[in-house]
Amino acid sequence: MHTMKKKEKFFGLLGISIVSIISFGSIYTNSYINNVSATTQTKTTSTNAAIRVRSTCSMTATIDSGNEHTATMINGQYKEDIGLTTIQTFCNDPNGYAIYAIGYTGGDAGVAAGTNTVLHSAALGSTYDIVTGIATSGDISNWAMKLTSVDGTYKPDILSDDSGSFSDYHIVPQSYTKVASFNTNTDLDNPASTRQGSKLTTTYAAYISPTQDAGTYGGAVKYVLVNPSNIDTFPYYMQTVDEWGQTIAIGQEVTAYDIRDNKSYTVRRMCMDGNGSTWQEKEANCAVTNSMLWMTQNLDLDLNKNMGLTSEDTDLNVVDDKAYKNGYSKDPSGMISWVPISSTNANVNSSTGAFYNWTYSNVASADPDADDPNNPWYTTGEVYNSNLCYVSSDTRTCNYLNNNNTVAPIYFSHTPFTGNGNHGKIGNYYDWGAAIASNDAGFGFTSSTYNDVRNNPQNSICPKGWRLPRISSQRGYADFGRLAGVYNSNGSTSSGTGLINSPIYMVRSGFVRDAVLYYSGYSGFYWSSTVYDMANAYNLYFRSDNVIYGGGGDKGRLLSVRCVSDY
Repeated sequence: MHTMKKKEKFFGLLGISIVSIISFGSIYTNSYINNVSATTQTKTTSTNAAIRVRSTCSMTATIDSGNEHTATMINGQYKEDIGLTTIQTFCNDPNGYAIYAIGYTGGDAGVAAGTNTVLHSAALGSTYDIVTGIATSGDISNWAMKLTSVDGTYKPDILSDDSGSFSDYHIVPQSYTKVASFNTNTDLDNPASTRQGSKLTTTYAAYISPTQDAGTYGGAVKYVLVNPSNIDTFPYYMQTVDEWGQTIAIGQEVTAYDIRDNKSYTVRRMCMDGNGSTWQEKEANCAVTNSMLWMTQNLDLDLNKNMGLTSEDTDLNVVDDKAYKNGYSKDPSGMISWVPISSTNANVNSSTGAFYNWTYSNVASADPDADDPNNPWYTTGEVYNSNLCYVSSDTRTCNYLNNNNTVAPIYFSHTPFTGNGNHGKIGNYYDWGAAIASNDAGFGFTSSTYNDVRNNPQNSICPKGWRLPRISSQRGYADFGRLAGVYNSNGSTSSGTGLINSPIYMVRSGFVRDAVLYYSGYSGFYWSSTVYDMANAYNLYFRSDNVIYGGGGDKGRLLSVRCVSDY
């Protein structure tokens, strides 16, 4: 018996589109497979009413009856060609396509992120996991995968890596690895040359050691088709964190793109509760159930009052609930749309940090990078050539005249600004209404949710699959406090040094009020989704000599935003 499911994903950014399937292999268990199909995208031009079909790619997977990926094995036995799945591809991209593969056991309950290549027994636990490998004898049980390119109109090449060719039995990739590709220069406008259809098959082998305990073990390999074929690094998207998030190990960083504006962010799985005297020791002894994914760069999404966000790309979950009425709609398919009533203010005085032409609205946001993203106001010659700036061994510091004409230092990062992967960028500033995606400034939320964060706002401007951190009296929900308990000297309230250092890289970016930037370089402020009262919301506040993990702040102030994911 096997079950067919349908999943579909399309992204137009960078000219990349992605479709995926999951092939499950089992010992003593049933097999499941996902089926993916694509929707043709068309565009009509007004000149000649011509219709041009864009690059569209799809994969479907089928298992013939009797070829399920199941096997009954005894100790000391090796079996190969366990089951057979036929993968049918179609792609009319003139630049071809590539197929990536990754072990997907991490999607099963009870399997730690970062160990996603094992065959796992839910009943026996991880101690008995069967690892990936290609041995046929010995004391360690293992399993392996193999791809075969079947004759077709456009036959893809099966690729190799340091461990050998995927056309032979091969260890299951721990991270996304290109396993097959098809390259072509066919003319997209020539229908006769654009049907890049092909067939591949995938099968598995397993060896059961003499000491392996009896039980039911199951694992999976996920295959993803990406076009065009010259994408050499698998493109992570913030909005597909449900597909890749659980494959990220504690301490692992990846770069993920936000499909709303194609900006990239470094994402890291953080330990939220571990044993040890240093954060490195705590990470090493951290259970995956005590970890979360965090952005290690500030959100930099610009709001546009002429362009809405949707639940397909943004953390929008409810309509007509408290503060989620104005600017909201829902179509028959259930997709939620929100149009902010104010665009991001992008006109900055680089000498003072003030925002020109300021108009405060219920949804306010400010972008200090906007004048020139490659030369933002805090690195302009006008500021740095004022002899108020210097670079020391561990801090790049710049001073500028604050609103009251006093000199204030700006510490954008603890490490040299050019050497930390640009973690020190400050992103945008948002008032709380903007942060929770409410055109009513969040004043529909009037009572504290500190003791029960289940009553927090359910929407935010974070990408789909991500949310604002929570501040709570319940330790399990205290996102900022638990993070600091590992990375900021056991949750120190006397120093925020651990917050601005690797691997968190929070920024002392100050806040904006009435068009003026305050305390930049001196204090850091980050919004949570937790309500304080009608006029205030909880936030993280820190400086060099003080940290407050649950302070209340005016909802009208503009603070920084970091998003987190529970995947």
